[in-house]
Amino acid sequence: MVRKYTRMRKAKKQLSNPMSTGGLGPHFESRVQTSFAILMLTGGVSPCLCPWPIVKIKLQGKYQGFETDDLIIYTEQPNTGKQAKLLGQIKHYISITKSNKEFGEVIQAAWQDFNNKNIFNEEVDVIALICGPLSATDTNGVRYLLNQARASESSEDFVKRINLGNFTSEDQRKKLEAFKSQLKLANDNIELTNEQLWRFLKSFWLLIYDIDIEGITLSLLHTLIEQYSRNNASALWNQIKDHIERGNENAGFITKDSIPEEIRCNFKTIL
Repeated sequence: MVRKYTRMRKAKKQLSNPMSTGGLGPHFESRVQTSFAILMLTGGVSPCLCPWPIVKIKLQGKYQGFETDDLIIYTEQPNTGKQAKLLGQIKHYISITKSNKEFGEVIQAAWQDFNNKNIFNEEVDVIALICGPLSATDTNGVRYLLNQARASESSEDFVKRINLGNFTSEDQRKKLEAFKSQLKLANDNIELTNEQLWRFLKSFWLLIYDIDIEGITLSLLHTLIEQYSRNNASALWNQIKDHIERGNENAGFITKDSIPEEIRCNFKTIL
């Protein structure tokens, strides 16, 4: 009986949550990438950028010099041809702390891209960490902190806001310390000046998607598809996702013209 109980305990230890073993990571990444492809197909715009149509999506852009490389969204202003980019790093789950290794890798990549003038223009481009739902502290502390940076007139104004106890929360100040610590490591262990820190935080966004479940984001995307192809949203979603996954495996570019005609024909009213 004891032996049998021991064997049962060992068997139970082998079971694990798929989320904890990383099985949902690639699934989440492909869904996020697919959501941007649907925005492009339907004439939509990218979050965080000027409201210009998405014209191209680059998947896995490391070989082109991007460190934040899971997807690069290119938008273009009609009539002028002026472009802006979103550089996105996708993490199904992450903890925004001084010690989190994944957050450190995100900041390392973002800092390198931010300082690479050949690929990043801080006047119009942005860098985004795209992830699933986070803890309340991470969500509120980080997003409000980044909003404070964008609302500030200068680095001096930003520092003043952060230090006012009734103006910002303790969560925001803790998350600022997490950014400062990781940025110092990314900057060859040299602490950033207030000016450098403010400029970086202005360009950095945290985007939270519930697309890992049958949630609001997926519902809105299906609704968007339905505007062009009645009663066919689920099938089209899967077709587009399959195409994106193949492109992701080969570090491909996705444009309207590169998407198969059997998919594009469903969106002819806007193409």
